[in-house]
Amino acid sequence: MAGKIPARSSQPRVGTYARGTETRLRIIETALEVFGAVGFEEASTRVIADRAGVNLAALHYYFASKQGLYHACAEHIATYGETVIVPFVTRIEAALADPRMTPRRLRALLRETLDALAERLVSPHDPPSWIAFVLREQMNPTPAYKVLHQRVSGRLIGAAAALVGRLMDRPAGAEDTILRTFAMLGPLVIFQRARGATLHTLGWSDFTGPRLAMVKVVLWDQALGAIGLRPERQGRASRRT
Repeated sequence: MAGKIPARSSQPRVGTYARGTETRLRIIETALEVFGAVGFEEASTRVIADRAGVNLAALHYYFASKQGLYHACAEHIATYGETVIVPFVTRIEAALADPRMTPRRLRALLRETLDALAERLVSPHDPPSWIAFVLREQMNPTPAYKVLHQRVSGRLIGAAAALVGRLMDRPAGAEDTILRTFAMLGPLVIFQRARGATLHTLGWSDFTGPRLAMVKVVLWDQALGAIGLRPERQGRASRRT
């Protein structure tokens, strides 16, 4: 008499989940390279699957569709982006909620924040494919941009606008406050997006040491102009006259 076929266990086999997670991540990282290079419309799921070392069935198993994979790429970047911007947002929000914070201390916080962002953005931390993916979304937003904005860029811009508004004595949501905030943060984005071109033009090999210090000074001068504040030394001279 033939033996009874054992029932399939409802518990995943040891290592199955880990392997599945690794495969899903490998597909996302590969897709980011392809989407970043050619965009959503031109990207081929077959090419992505081949480069990731999986078949099309596996790609559809994990993401259902090309749109699903693209959205997963945005979620992947957003998850990482949150780890970068949350400390900045949390610190700004705590400072604005503290009644002991003076305009001078808020101004110092703004400079410290810009300096820290400069250290983060002008160094090659993020893969070029991620930057290309985000840049495409900024230029021609798709539904995936909502993920990036709500979880990352929108939160940082909102916190920065609240700080700028306090220094300008203007509402954070006022149009001129938001415009000035973008004007203040814009140079940071330029240094990140055109990092290679900037280094080539200057004849620099990197943004470190005295070179990064120079970048920070320029960015601070630009920020003061963008939000209508005077350098402190000029402010003191003005009060004496």
